[in-house]
Amino acid sequence: MVIRYDNPVLSQDELRILISSAGLAPSMHNTQPWRFEVTGRVVDVLLDEDRTLPAEDRSGRMTRIGLGAAAFNLRVTAAMLGFETTLAVDPDPDRPDVAVRIFLGSRRPTATSPIGSLYGELRRRHTYRGPLMAAVVSPLVLEQLNAAARAEGAELRWLDQYAETQLKRILHAADYLDLHDEDRLTERGRWIGGDRTRDGVPQAALGPLPARSAIVRDLAAGFDHHARSSAVFETNPRIAVLTTAADDPVAWTRAGMALQHLLLIATSYDLTVSFLNQAVEYAQLRSHVQELVGRSPRPQLILRAGYPAQTAAETPRLPWQQTLDSLVDDWHPGIVQACSDA
Repeated sequence: MVIRYDNPVLSQDELRILISSAGLAPSMHNTQPWRFEVTGRVVDVLLDEDRTLPAEDRSGRMTRIGLGAAAFNLRVTAAMLGFETTLAVDPDPDRPDVAVRIFLGSRRPTATSPIGSLYGELRRRHTYRGPLMAAVVSPLVLEQLNAAARAEGAELRWLDQYAETQLKRILHAADYLDLHDEDRLTERGRWIGGDRTRDGVPQAALGPLPARSAIVRDLAAGFDHHARSSAVFETNPRIAVLTTAADDPVAWTRAGMALQHLLLIATSYDLTVSFLNQAVEYAQLRSHVQELVGRSPRPQLILRAGYPAQTAAETPRLPWQQTLDSLVDDWHPGIVQACSDA
């Protein structure tokens, strides 16, 4: 591995902090479909084609959402380090693998920014797949989540009881399709279950099986371990659909930024979030979800939010050095050697 350090803006420790923090973002099945390139004051978030899901994410929408989430983590960490940032989505027509380009601007080490204050939540945030407590989430907290989504160009639409009932029917249809799609099941077997130390969702992070009908996604899709526990899930969780005005790769990336922004805000209030995205992974069902939120908004993600009743298990992450993919103009031997040896 070789790193271009035309202008050594970041120290070795700061480079490690920046890239390892970006890799804490959520992604479908924890595939971590990103690579990063650092060139002076420019940090590129690139698509890793080897970590996509061609059967379950044929359009690439969920992959782009993951890349957007990683880009938001970069902004949070850069702000914590004192940098102002700007960004561009799909910045280079000649390099379509670059999803987001982040520019590190002037540095103010003593400055405190709103997103920089979220840095402490990066390692606390985990996708929780267990039951939720009955505690009511304050409307003020919900509005904080709404504001986080809006700040990144998306909207969070909370479903009422009638819409949740309709969604439950859509989810059942999606689960049925999942269980009868051999290509999806085969692909899922590469990423879900078992003991995992680098990527994917290990058995311990799948959460318990619902003891009775519940609005929850079982990623195991029928491939259950004999030792997996069961639990009674809540009957009326808070469900929201994250939407965007457009429905293209740029909008998907923006949705990922909105997702991670609101997830970090939720974590700061000890809220946890899991996903019910099977209902938007099938084109024929996604249109039904759109009917629940109105004709214009495009549904990108479905979120189940609340206070966890159990402890969330962590999912593994790739070593940050393996996600760094840079070229060299000028050698900076100390940093190159450190990254190669780590």
